[in-house]
Amino acid sequence: MLRFGFGVSWLSTLAWLAFSAGPARAQVQALPPVKVNLPPTPNFDLGTAPVQYPTGEMSVYGLRKGMSKYLDKDVRVKGYLLMIYECPAELRKCNDEAAAKAKREKRSAAPGKGGLPARADAPEGGCRPCDQPHFFIGDTLNTRLERALLVADYPVKDKVGKAKPLVAKVKDQYVVTGTFAINSMTGFAASNGLLVHKKLEDAQGKVVLEGNAVLPAEAQTIQLGGNPVAPKK
Repeated sequence: MLRFGFGVSWLSTLAWLAFSAGPARAQVQALPPVKVNLPPTPNFDLGTAPVQYPTGEMSVYGLRKGMSKYLDKDVRVKGYLLMIYECPAELRKCNDEAAAKAKREKRSAAPGKGGLPARADAPEGGCRPCDQPHFFIGDTLNTRLERALLVADYPVKDKVGKAKPLVAKVKDQYVVTGTFAINSMTGFAASNGLLVHKKLEDAQGKVVLEGNAVLPAEAQTIQLGGNPVAPKK
């Protein structure tokens, strides 16, 4: 009787385990993998150009990589022209009208014409001045402007004072020679550096623009590596 009872108990236990194991196996079945599409992690400091080109020019990346070495020195930088700043038409119109009005008031208030001298604090029309001329270059055509190198203080007038717009083609590659600095004399500032313009050349070495809008003549001499650049023969 004991042997029979033990056999029944053992068979009952096996049956209970089989019954309980069935649902458990169903619960642990592998689910299909979930595919998550995440954008790549941006790497803003990744070099997209050589530090220095075989022809000697620095890249924007290389210039910033060696910032402590090149800061406040003249350098030659090769890059793609990404954007030339142009004052918005409505802002330019506002400033032109304000300047014309100020000129008329000054003329009518001049001594000998029945008027009083114009006040130095007279309003200028209430419109924001246009930004000083500048442009941006980058190591690639898809460089974002916030990562591009700003070039400031290039001349906008010829030797006789006539307006001279910058004639250069966006997306073309150029070589800019200038002083690598944090600030420019016309008010630009960049913690990762900017160029104070001295010369702009196209990819074939033709000079597109030369000089600086605000530096005195004696400060416009190009000195690469501390040595004045010899003029081309």
